[in-house]
Amino acid sequence: MGRWWSWLRGDAPAGDEDPARWVVLDVETSGLDKSRDVLLAIGAVAVHGQRVVLADSFEVVLRQQTASARDNILVHGIGAQAQLNGVDARQACESFVRHVRDSTLVAFHASFDRSFLARAMKAQPGCRLANAWLDLAELAPALHPQVKAKALDEWLAHFGIEVEQRHHAASDALATAMLFVRLLADVPESDRHPRALARRAAQAKWLVQEKGTRV
Repeated sequence: MGRWWSWLRGDAPAGDEDPARWVVLDVETSGLDKSRDVLLAIGAVAVHGQRVVLADSFEVVLRQQTASARDNILVHGIGAQAQLNGVDARQACESFVRHVRDSTLVAFHASFDRSFLARAMKAQPGCRLANAWLDLAELAPALHPQVKAKALDEWLAHFGIEVEQRHHAASDALATAMLFVRLLADVPESDRHPRALARRAAQAKWLVQEKGTRV
């Protein structure tokens, strides 16, 4: 991870710097079915301007009535006892909303994370997450259409971003944040804001769909 340390800082920037704040997140779930499987953990780290701020991070394991299957545990590493002794779902959701504030949420394949978070929030009356989202799975190919990468691991490898651990909410959030900062370097400073980046991502997605419908 050596050459990426210039992107990382342990403390939050001073208030008078006032950089844009993005919250990059990843979730772990009991499976891939958005309608039936449940949210197990949330990991997030903030990007201030073009810096990953480790001090501005969030991680929680939600308490489950029943632990997920062994095969699932082997994927994310959250053991049965950790799931059964996790944080109350309402407390976890409220804490995450407070942490996020009004920041734009960033994820890779954001629809997956968004769906599970939305279900978890809906189950807690009065808990709502209305933030804007940015999907790096759309932004990355928009900025680098010549790259054939699709999965997060492929994009990390393309840019030489080394990650010590994968399939863990906090470490995956950090990996995604490092990718995000790398992508921001390819965007003019005037466009490093949510609307401009979302517009770039949407345009690329539209072009891919159009290409796919051609005979």
